[in-house]
Amino acid sequence: MRARSRSGQVVVEMLLILPVFLAMVFLIMEIGYLAFRVIMLNHATYETARVGSMTWAFPSLGSGLGPSKTVEVMKRLLPAARVDCAPEATLVDPQALQQNYDLVCRGEERVRLIFPLSSFLLANPRGSGRRLLAATVRMPIEQPLRK
Repeated sequence: MRARSRSGQVVVEMLLILPVFLAMVFLIMEIGYLAFRVIMLNHATYETARVGSMTWAFPSLGSGLGPSKTVEVMKRLLPAARVDCAPEATLVDPQALQQNYDLVCRGEERVRLIFPLSSFLLANPRGSGRRLLAATVRMPIEQPLRK
């Protein structure tokens, strides 16, 4: 009699603990997926800023095409992401007597969450099933010395 009630107790305990355990496992998997997407977005934004900083100041490489060139590079790397790049003045170089600029690129991507529980907990806005990821990169704009 005791062995039979003992096995029933194990089943009840397993039924109570299993959903919590599975929710934790799926949440950890979803956070790993988001971390992977953030790394991909950071890399794509960095590459976009690198190409943009080299082409922004040189007309022969597409100075007039600076913003569209960066969008094109981002679309090639991450089709679902979007990027906004703008030059920002930094310091004046005392030797060359010219203003230096940084290209500030902000990449954004809406990521669809996979699991139902994490879609509710991690979504932005809550319950939408998606999360907005963002990455910002600063890169100095390469300029020729003008004397």
